[in-house]
Amino acid sequence: MSTNYMYENNFEDIYIADVGSIAKIKDLKSKYNNKLTYISGGTFNGYCYKDYNTFKNDPDEICYVAESGFSKEPLLVDYVNENKDKLIKDGGFSTANSIKEEVRNELKYEEYFYEYEKNGIVYTIEAKDFDEKLIEEIATDVFDIVDWQSTQSFLCETDWGDCIADYYDKKLQKGDLEI
Repeated sequence: MSTNYMYENNFEDIYIADVGSIAKIKDLKSKYNNKLTYISGGTFNGYCYKDYNTFKNDPDEICYVAESGFSKEPLLVDYVNENKDKLIKDGGFSTANSIKEEVRNELKYEEYFYEYEKNGIVYTIEAKDFDEKLIEEIATDVFDIVDWQSTQSFLCETDWGDCIADYYDKKLQKGDLEI
């Protein structure tokens, strides 16, 4: 008989996220008894943990765990909190702020820019000068869409050129774009 916590598979839900949950392991035979763990939820493409409340209200707390973050061992909340910076850096774990930083880095790395003409002069906005609202819009799009893979992977597989152009076109039309 196995003593692995998965054998009994008894959990007490503590917090239900939008996808997945945080639960307390209930198995007297397990070394993980009474520990809090992330439980992945199913999406169309795979499994993840996704929490919009944390994304919107606690930008430095874990709001997303990709499928790759879950293994045979439980993904204990204490372990994630103690190793958060390393886990985010390694990929598969995200906070709202880490996603925004990933957006900044990806746009800069890919050398995105926006060009527009005004009074016969062509102006360029480089990625390093993109405003914070655009970064937040892209980060929100990433969080809304990603459903199993790491946010870093999703970001680098997506061409953000049209999103950037639409954002600044609207800003230019409203007269909100300063030169």
